[in-house]
Amino acid sequence: MSAVEDMKNNKKRSGNFARDRGCTLNMLSLTKLSLNLMQNKRVGISRKKRKRQRQDPSKDWISDLPDEILIDIVSLLPMKEALNISILSKRWRHIWRSTVILKFDGSNKLLSSIGNKKSLQRLAFVTWVDRVLDSHYGSVVTEFSVCYALNRRAACHINQWISFAVGKKVQRLELKLEDEDSSFSGLYTFPSSKFRAEEASSIKHLALNACRVYSPGFDSFRSLITLSLDHVVLTDIDFNNIFWNCSRLEHVSVVEAKNLVNARVVGPNLPLKHLKLRICDQLESIEICAMNLVIFIYGGEPINLFLRNVPMLREIQFFASDVMINDTIASTLSQVVSLETLALFCKNVWNITEEYPEIKSRVFPTFSKLKVLVLSVKTSFWSGYIGFPSLLRACPLLQRLGMHFDFRPLDPEFRSDETRTSPESQCQFLKEVELSGFLGQTYDMELAVYLIKAAVVLERMTIRSYIRYFSSRGWRDCEILEPEEMEMIRERAAQLHKEMPPTAKLVIL
Repeated sequence: MSAVEDMKNNKKRSGNFARDRGCTLNMLSLTKLSLNLMQNKRVGISRKKRKRQRQDPSKDWISDLPDEILIDIVSLLPMKEALNISILSKRWRHIWRSTVILKFDGSNKLLSSIGNKKSLQRLAFVTWVDRVLDSHYGSVVTEFSVCYALNRRAACHINQWISFAVGKKVQRLELKLEDEDSSFSGLYTFPSSKFRAEEASSIKHLALNACRVYSPGFDSFRSLITLSLDHVVLTDIDFNNIFWNCSRLEHVSVVEAKNLVNARVVGPNLPLKHLKLRICDQLESIEICAMNLVIFIYGGEPINLFLRNVPMLREIQFFASDVMINDTIASTLSQVVSLETLALFCKNVWNITEEYPEIKSRVFPTFSKLKVLVLSVKTSFWSGYIGFPSLLRACPLLQRLGMHFDFRPLDPEFRSDETRTSPESQCQFLKEVELSGFLGQTYDMELAVYLIKAAVVLERMTIRSYIRYFSSRGWRDCEILEPEEMEMIRERAAQLHKEMPPTAKLVIL
């Protein structure tokens, strides 16, 4: 190589280094955590050396850290950034080869590509992962993750990656293979039947996205605690058998599962504590018999729900795309004797199939231990809240109430006979009330006053002029009105101060 070519290559490397400076700075910021860890453990650094570090902060002490600390630092970085820091010095050149966390994420780059460019990028991604794994010589990998749009055509490579991770005693394994154009037809099949018990026994957390899942072989996952399935093909038999085969399973999440019709969570001594089933369009019934279950979350169309032997079940969340609360569901929920938190995200409080007078006179079964009630009704009309006072009376021990009004038209003249008058019964334990999507209309004001009068021990009422809705990432706030309108609403809400008891606080946001 000529001197000119060598200078050009050096210049090119310098340019790459400048572009990668941001990721290197991220790495350097993470060293503070590792330095604290090092000082706590007193790993390989004497007291005199630590004193010199404090006296001369300009010196590069990072490269003098023990390998185990540097490996911890690099393991906290995305895979590409971990590779980039190898150019810092000889000391860093091979550190990434022993990282215990391997996360390959190329999803953002692929989403911006079209046509043949996507195919080429898929090939480049697969080749990159293959090369990194071939160069890795660490004895242990605790976490292994692949996030990229791949299907059954890449099965040979994906199987090799999984075998690599299992051979390194991986504890957390994640495959997120879905992109915006993915369908169920060409999904990759997770090779659960190919694992021996001694190989898969290290896996404690398994997350599969855009895969076909079969239960044979899941008995090898003896240590599995958390299972997350998203956009999968999963039959009734395979779903039911997973609970029989994985004797330590505590957290299960199934979202968008095709072919799942009748879900049965039944077993003699299931350790299951958290169960979520959402957007399974073919689902017709759910049967649960799990004595350790604490939280149950469901989202989708109305179903037949059967709950048996759930003495520990304390929290239930329902996300319904249509009407949800009918007599059968209400009766089933009220039979959960340990239920303390109930969140309903639906179209109407009641299944409205009758005229207004008949609905108003209906009675909810009693929720004898319920302490927290959250209502988020997605409706364009106030009829969605018809029957709410009946629900309030059915919760004698209620302590916290959240009511979240969804998008609705401005109707300053609408009034409700149910909340215009004084409450028929009082809530003896209700201390906190939150109203979001408050528009300051007649009904809003009457509802707030109704609750103030009903809650005889009220300590705090929070009113939000913006809409709050629940997404997969938790509560989100949405402002749909102009700032001037929001201010007018807050001024109207401030009139409630005169209705508040002296010991209670009104918060307007």
